[in-house]
Amino acid sequence: MDRGKVFKYIEEHFEEHLRRLQELVRQPSISAENLGIRECATLIRDYFKALGCKDARLVETSGNPVVYGFYNAGAEKTVIIYMMYDTQPVDEPGWIVPPLEGRVVEMEPFGKCLVARGAINTKGELGAFLNACESITAVGEEIPLNLIFVAEGEEELGSRHLPEFIHKYMDKLKEADAVFFPTADQDEKGKVQMALGVKGIVYFELELDGKSWGYGPTEFDIHGSNKAWVDSPALRMIQALSTFTSKDGNTVLVEGFYENAAPPSPEDLELIEKLEKTFDEET
Repeated sequence: MDRGKVFKYIEEHFEEHLRRLQELVRQPSISAENLGIRECATLIRDYFKALGCKDARLVETSGNPVVYGFYNAGAEKTVIIYMMYDTQPVDEPGWIVPPLEGRVVEMEPFGKCLVARGAINTKGELGAFLNACESITAVGEEIPLNLIFVAEGEEELGSRHLPEFIHKYMDKLKEADAVFFPTADQDEKGKVQMALGVKGIVYFELELDGKSWGYGPTEFDIHGSNKAWVDSPALRMIQALSTFTSKDGNTVLVEGFYENAAPPSPEDLELIEKLEKTFDEET
């Protein structure tokens, strides 16, 4: 791939690409308030179509739709591009511009920045990735991978209905060789960092009450001053939770938790060593 041609195209079409980002962040998509979700999903579907995805659609779930797209580059390898189009609400104080206006403002020490809800988390990255893909194809180059786009609208709610989509599209998703979440940041010196992996979360509920446990209050709450002779289920729960991890919270102590976890590869360790050298010890 001739990256010089691609970079030249990006420079020449910067304003066009910026307008697309502004269009995206100006479209509300607040999942906690069910505000603008379907409209934003439809907009992203149209972006996928414009890129050249022959299959681009809204996949319904019991919650917000997932936007699916497939870009067939005729390549040997296929990568799932995970994205999220929902955002947090916009009612917190401290905004220097209205959060849904998508203004470009001067911000020291970074210079001109697009400021809006979702500009960082993560509509900005979503739009920038699509702009980059469009730039590659526009200059006659080929995207070197087949891309399966999966853009969900409930990440801020814990991805509660994403499993429905996964089960529906498992056969298509199995064709992928890897998953990539295109997030990146840039510091005041212009240095870019891109995450090559992400962490997940696990939700579960633990219930403990004195009646079923056989200790502590059995029918109603009692004052904490009685703890000396009536055991406290809440305290026992805290003690139980403390056994889940090491004292620093970085190692899971649940038996079998790491059985199916792959250790870091030599390439991973090499990248970590390189990353360590980029940190400024003074900060």
